[in-house]
Amino acid sequence: MLLIWGVTLIYLFLGFVMNHYYIPDSTYLTVTFICITSILLLLVLLVDCPEFFLVIFMSFTVRVILMLVDLYGRDIFEIPHSGDDTENFYRTGIMVSENLSMLGESVYGGVYSHLLGILFNIYGDDRLFAQYLNILIAMTAILIVIRIFRMLDIPHRVQLILVLAMGFFPHSLIFSGILLRESIISLMVVMSLYCFIRWFRDKERAGAVLSVVLVLLGASFHSAIIGMLLGYLFGFIFYRHDERAFRFTLESVVPFSIFALILTYILVFPSIVSGLPIFNKVDQVLNNNDNIYEAFTSARGDTAYLSGLEVDNLFQVILFAPVKVVYFIASPMPWSIRNFNDLISFFLDGVFYLFSLTIFIRNIDVIRKRPILAILLISILAGWLIFGLGISNAGTALRHRFKFFYMVIVALGTAFSDRDGRV
Repeated sequence: MLLIWGVTLIYLFLGFVMNHYYIPDSTYLTVTFICITSILLLLVLLVDCPEFFLVIFMSFTVRVILMLVDLYGRDIFEIPHSGDDTENFYRTGIMVSENLSMLGESVYGGVYSHLLGILFNIYGDDRLFAQYLNILIAMTAILIVIRIFRMLDIPHRVQLILVLAMGFFPHSLIFSGILLRESIISLMVVMSLYCFIRWFRDKERAGAVLSVVLVLLGASFHSAIIGMLLGYLFGFIFYRHDERAFRFTLESVVPFSIFALILTYILVFPSIVSGLPIFNKVDQVLNNNDNIYEAFTSARGDTAYLSGLEVDNLFQVILFAPVKVVYFIASPMPWSIRNFNDLISFFLDGVFYLFSLTIFIRNIDVIRKRPILAILLISILAGWLIFGLGISNAGTALRHRFKFFYMVIVALGTAFSDRDGRV
């Protein structure tokens, strides 16, 4: 994929030249870009992943078709989740591209709209190019996960099943084909995980540093992603490479406990950090409330759930947190389904995460031989908890839980692996 992204940089330069000096319409340039990168992707798959070539390239083709339908066939079929947000991201990106001083201002979509603005300023107003980059991002994420599988010695049969899941998971297809930021955030998550596993396997210090940096980059798009650092911190403090196991001592337990207490305090009173740049989305995750008690029971929109809960102390937050997490990963629940779209969302999305949670619980003993699973589960559950506490809307939950999709896939691969004690 490095070759493909190198070609992307070349086309960005060509688009810049055309946009600023010669031809403002970059449509034909973009079409050649799509054709060339499609051929390159085909070759990359044949060389690096021949066993998954057909699956991945077919999923790539489906994503391109969805993108074209979203751009040119909305009168015939409207892609789910393509609407107000995608249009607002696009309009804000154009505004930023025309006035780069807005890069220092708070705008709709935050960092993502700023990024789109820079892209449009360089390449020109070409939405086809921007959305196609989302597809390349999704393909990159899938190929990185395959590398992670190989690093963790995941059996080939398990890899094939999970590559099929990644390739054709409905909301993976949708989010990469429309103009949403979910693809780029999930890429930051999976790149961070790749670097962390390099540290975990080979004690590579650069991998440890990069894993944290990439989480922070992802958090610049949505700061609640930072919760996955809890799992990393657990690994950094307790994992012993020479023993390939966790060791708990007073010197290691104390700093981890302090960090956990600080994180809990921030969750309960998010207003103390919501003004900081990297926490620009904390107040939105918690529904713009001053504390978690208000956010916990705040329910808005047509797909709101658990609107009858009353919470006014930390004990109740702890008591109802598992319920909120389950609703976050599975909504819309069967008993709250209103129409066919809700039914599809539950069976093609919510069921996957419920299934994953069940697998994690049933295979918890795998942690003894595969310590990496403990770190993955802590990161996933921390992310689910942070988002779950502040979200009470099925539509919003569906999009936010996808941010951890690839991490869930890797955790499933680890849980399904043979129990030979490796890695």
